[in-house]
Amino acid sequence: MKEDPIIHYYNQLARNYDQNRFNNSYGKFIDARERHILNKLVSQNEIVVDLACGSGRLLNFASIGIDASKEMLAIAQTKFPDKNYYLADAEKIPLDDASVDTIIIFHFFMHLDVNKIHTILTDCNRILKKNGRIIFDVPSKKRRSLLGYKSSDWHGSYSLSFNDLKSLTNLKIKNTFGLLFIPIHRFPIPVRSFLSKIDSLLSNPF
Repeated sequence: MKEDPIIHYYNQLARNYDQNRFNNSYGKFIDARERHILNKLVSQNEIVVDLACGSGRLLNFASIGIDASKEMLAIAQTKFPDKNYYLADAEKIPLDDASVDTIIIFHFFMHLDVNKIHTILTDCNRILKKNGRIIFDVPSKKRRSLLGYKSSDWHGSYSLSFNDLKSLTNLKIKNTFGLLFIPIHRFPIPVRSFLSKIDSLLSNPF
């Protein structure tokens, strides 16, 4: 059976993933902003799943890591050996119904299509406790339209609008955080804090 192209891609990339993706100005900025958001939203007394956890970059916020890439999970386990891990497809999460408080899904939906996202969110809803939450990121369709963005393959190709999100599932959208309408990571560090405030004002309407 032919390996899924996304899984194959990340298996091949796993060893150098952190260095290549998060050891540059863009990666460091995104990582810092995502951690800032998660620090606001996630508490230590919750059962938190990092779905598509990859190399475990954000596993300090979660107790369970799930990924379909064996090589990425191996990297994550070296960082956080005390966490619980599952090698599994996100469309069939190997956890009990109503067993989780919060699910984190970062840098994943942008690689998928609407049908897969719907299936994953439906299964996420199954494992969430009452009033549970899914915290995820996805590129803004409106921003990409304004900037004339076009993708050549599956990698980072998918984007959503608010209406798209509302039509995907019966989940309620409670909070949004816009990031990177302005390419802040390309500006000198001393001005990034000021630009982040402007970026937030510009990003969130989209």
